[in-house]
Amino acid sequence: MSRQFIAAAFLILIATMSISAKSWAHQQKESYSNVLFNERTGNLEVQHRFYLHDAEHAANNLFDSHADLLKDPVSREAFAYYVQDKFHIADDNQQVIKLNFVGTEVEGKYLWVYQETQINHQTMNSFYIKMESLQELWPSQLNYINVEREKQVKSLRLGAGDAWQHLTL
Repeated sequence: MSRQFIAAAFLILIATMSISAKSWAHQQKESYSNVLFNERTGNLEVQHRFYLHDAEHAANNLFDSHADLLKDPVSREAFAYYVQDKFHIADDNQQVIKLNFVGTEVEGKYLWVYQETQINHQTMNSFYIKMESLQELWPSQLNYINVEREKQVKSLRLGAGDAWQHLTL
């Protein structure tokens, strides 16, 4: 074999490995949500954080092959409504609590989706929670949820097929 052939084959191998490593590195398949009982405002506030790269792939597959979450606020809002459809909190009687959409934000490599509702959290000692975002696309998707109240944090990890989780505060 000639040196040129070996050199070319080596370069192709390096390029292929680089592309594979980059595409794998961007596929995090996890989201993080924070549920905060804000004593000052009396609101229950929810912040969902998605890797922008994963959210863009999902948006392209779920509702618009040309969605651009980085540049297009309409695409971000469509993704936010998708998230709102997949995240639910219910009271002890398993009555779903309506969360209001607050907005979205791109911060570095993350897309944030914000929700809130007015609630009497003094009487709320436990609730049910469910998060299914992106799990219909990627069964390995994990959604982590941290619930903070009075400086105490409880955490959940929800995978595809997980039922409502009961959380006592």
